Amino acid sequence: MTNDSFSAAASLDELLTRTQQALSAMRSRAVEHSDGAPAQLLRAEGGAAGGRVRAVAVQGGRLESLTVDPELAGEPLETLCGHLVVAVNAALTELDARVSASARADVDALAARLGGLPEQSARDMERFSRAMEGVAARIRRDGAAGPRATHPA
Repeated sequence: MTNDSFSAAASLDELLTRTQQALSAMRSRAVEHSDGAPAQLLRAEGGAAGGRVRAVAVQGGRLESLTVDPELAGEPLETLCGHLVVAVNAALTELDARVSASARADVDALAARLGGLPEQSARDMERFSRAMEGVAARIRRDGAAGPRATHPA
């Protein structure tokens, strides 16, 4: 009996294992980004008042920093608050775009890794089918030959 059926099953198992590893790696990166140090997080900056108000948002929707030009100290509080809101919203909008782009890149990478899965699976199943046909043929052939003679011990 050949090992074709076993090697086909092993190849399919290896393919599934690699897929699980790729998904686990992607999940790990997502956990590292959302819980990691600030240097590991995606970040985005937004501005208002001609760049005199700057906000930096980091992955997870948190505000990392907010900078206001001291020259705005004389502005009415309502105007200053409006600039802050515009800067923070701009930073969060940019951050959302970056997170979405990063997620798309991860999905694209996974799709590229899995792109050969249907073809590989079809080849493995073809090999498995051929091996099973060979086994069935041997069983038919051995059955047609009749019982084998046994030798007394």
